[in-house]
Amino acid sequence: MEFFGRIKEIDEVVKGTSEKGEWQRQTVVVETFEMPSTYLAIDAIGERIGKLATLQPGMAVRALFNVSSRKSEKGWFTSATLWDINKL
Repeated sequence: MEFFGRIKEIDEVVKGTSEKGEWQRQTVVVETFEMPSTYLAIDAIGERIGKLATLQPGMAVRALFNVSSRKSEKGWFTSATLWDINKL
């Protein structure tokens, strides 16, 4: 999926360990241009965290991401995972 918007915030990198090994994630929150006051939190995972290094809140960007859902014991969980993000 693709959309254009303005960065609202970039969270700190979160690190952890699972059964599959170590992982890291950083979330970027973008306000869409199409529907102002609508925000999408997108997770950059692993090496894609580097794509956020030169970005700052307030910048206009084009984001490419995947949306997926999976069922857990507590119900359905939906996530948006970053593929690419570029400053406009």
